[in-house]
Amino acid sequence: MFPELQRYITMLLKISILLIIVAGIYFFIQYFIPLLFNVSAILLLGFSPFILALITAILIDPVVDWLEKKKGIKRGIAVAFTLIVLLIFITLILIFVISRLAIELAKLYADLPGLTRHIVNFTLQYIQDIRIFITNNPLPIEAQNALHQNIKFVIDGLTEVVAKTTNILIAFLTGLPGFITVLIVAGLATFFISRDKTLISKFIYGIMPKRLITPTSTVIGELSAALVGFFRAQTILISITAVQTIIGLYILGVDYALTLGIIVGLVDLLPVLGPGTVFIPWAVIHFVTGDLRFGVALLILYGILVGVRQLIEPKILAENIGLHPLATLLALYLGLKFLGVLGIIIGPFLVIVIKAMIKGFTLQK
Repeated sequence: MFPELQRYITMLLKISILLIIVAGIYFFIQYFIPLLFNVSAILLLGFSPFILALITAILIDPVVDWLEKKKGIKRGIAVAFTLIVLLIFITLILIFVISRLAIELAKLYADLPGLTRHIVNFTLQYIQDIRIFITNNPLPIEAQNALHQNIKFVIDGLTEVVAKTTNILIAFLTGLPGFITVLIVAGLATFFISRDKTLISKFIYGIMPKRLITPTSTVIGELSAALVGFFRAQTILISITAVQTIIGLYILGVDYALTLGIIVGLVDLLPVLGPGTVFIPWAVIHFVTGDLRFGVALLILYGILVGVRQLIEPKILAENIGLHPLATLLALYLGLKFLGVLGIIIGPFLVIVIKAMIKGFTLQK
């Protein structure tokens, strides 16, 4: 009897341990992970100027190193010079873009009354045609109710979009002073991080165990190079999309080709959606208004943009972040499959981290 009791007690202990493990996993997923995400979001928001400064320092580091080692310029002066040149370059681009946008938007503003009248007249005519059709061909009560509900749904949706857009603009304007403060703090932090890179590295490596110094420095070096390459790759991809759009719209005779090309280049940053955010609604509007030829032309241009992007993205990312094109394509696909649209960025980043860690610990051995 005693061995039988001992067997039951052992089985009960195993079941209890299993239940405790399952409960622990459940509470970890249900409570700890959301808490971790919330804390991470707060920390990212609080330390955003310094995160931005770290990224900027990594991006300008190759230029600063070149000025220091090849030209013999003191590091502090090299950092200040690089930041000033970067600021001037960004300012000149903004002046050119904003001035051109102002010209095209002024023309659009002048044409806006005519466009508005055309849209209103078309909408009223369309509603009148629907009303005549319903009068001549009365729908069942259920169909009429469904039609009214769908119309109400569309109107409510448009109202919500307008309200959200207004709130975003108001939030942007009210948050502008804080944004400027973040930029100033980030600029100063970038200068000190880049200037005192060696001192900061010595301090960090000084408090670390010696066995972790080699893999850590390797991982940091690989990630820094990949980060610079990633930004360079995205800049190339956005520029190619913008240039293609501007050329295509000029060929189609669009008056605001530069403005729309810049907008399409910027929305190309949006995962999955990309240029479709602009081209698909634009083409649908022309299909509805009866301009089928121009709508088809827009879809053809959109198809060219997507096709070129799909062809060159894995190669450009691979060349700039140091991954084989097949590994990059696999990381993009798996990231999108398991993590959604953010996985397009997270997937290659995780592969880079894993590659850097493997390389670091291999060098240590």
